[in-house]
Parts: sequence; C-alpha cells; structure tokens
Amino acid sequence: AIHNVAQSYGKTATFMPKPIYGDNGSGMHVHQSIWKNGKPIMAGNKYADLSQECLWYIGGIIKHAKSLNAFTNPSTNSYKRLVPGYEAPVLLAYSARNRSASCRIPWTTSPKAKRVEVRFPDPMANPYLAFAAMLMAGLDGIINKIDPGPAMDKDLYDLPPRELKKIPTVCGSLREALESLKKDNAYLKAGGVFNDDFIESYIELKMQDVARFEMTPHPVEFSMYYSY
Repeated sequence: AIHNVAQSYGKTATFMPKPIYGDNGSGMHVHQSIWKNGKPIMAGNKYADLSQECLWYIGGIIKHAKSLNAFTNPSTNSYKRLVPGYEAPVLLAYSARNRSASCRIPWTTSPKAKRVEVRFPDPMANPYLAFAAMLMAGLDGIINKIDPGPAMDKDLYDLPPRELKKIPTVCGSLREALESLKKDNAYLKAGGVFNDDFIESYIELKMQDVARFEMTPHPVEFSMYYSY
C-alpha cells in the first residue's frame, strides 16, 4: 500500500535502513512494556524507577540480542546502519540518561508509561517476527532472572577504546546474525511460539540474500580496486 501511494505521487518508497551513503540511517525503535492483571509491571524501585522484572527483561534482550538481529535487522543493508564508531545503537547496554545505549529507559513519572526502548531494530523487520522474538527474549530474561549488569550512564560514544572493548555489540553482518540464531534459539521455542522448522527455513531463506550479497561485485569495489 505504501509503495502504491508513493507511486501515485510520482515517488518511490523504501524501508531500507541505510539507502544513502553519508546520511543518517533509519531505525525502528521499539518501545516495550508488560502488564499483568491490568497493572504495569515495569515500574518499581530499582534503577530509573524500574522493577526487578523489567531489569531481568532487559537482561534477556541483551543476552539474546545477536540472535534477535536475525529478525530485527533482517537485511544485508541493515548492517550498513549498525556500524561501530558512528552514532548507531550497536552497544549492548542500558541507560536512562543517554541515547548511546541500545536499550534506553525513556523518562516518565507515570508507572503506566514506564517502558524499555530497544533501539537497534530497523524498518526492514517483519513486525510479527521481530516483536514476538523480542518479547520471547525479554520473558526469558524474567523467567531465568538474567542480570543485565550495571547501567551505563556515561556517553558510550566517548568511551576510550579499552573500555569500549568490554561492552558487547550487536552483530556486524546478516551472516553473523543468522549464525547466532542457529546457535541461540531455544528461548524462541518456549510455548511453541517459534519452532525448528520455521527457524531453519528462515535461516535458509535469508542465507540466500547473504550469498547473493557476498558473491556479487559492488560498484565501489571497481572504484577502489579496478585500476589498483
């Protein structure tokens, strides 16, 4: 529908997160909260007025982030946005005070509005798969009480290289994301939400994109190497 509307105005539309070199990428930040019996469970008396359950939820997102990338960043172009050293949410940390962390806690005084903003997804994601996968990762964090570690309230973009190396990152390529999903998918299969057949078929399908991308010469390679 979006492509048809754009075409009717003589335009084109794309969901590519990084269609233009040098321009800022397009993310799809996903705000998440959980309610139980009609009450929000993200608010509490821990860091940034979060509940312990919310911290565990964040722990699940961070632990499974690399396999989540297969759904939240499912294109080869996705990883032209997620490049370390630029203002992209590649660092797997959480914070209420800066936007450099991949998991941010938006400021609010209302318990009902308390939530987690996961910043690494992009518009190429299938929302049904990406949202379900992130929810399963967060719930796995709660069930298994996964500690996310201390919050990172300093500007992560300005950290010296020695400190930066200690912080895990999202995947650097679609191949890495798919390989991570192959190794880390048990949390997705809880309750039959995902199953082996789907995960294997998804990886096989997306690996076709990877193979085409990796095997096709790129115009910029001619610029760099043709007359080398």
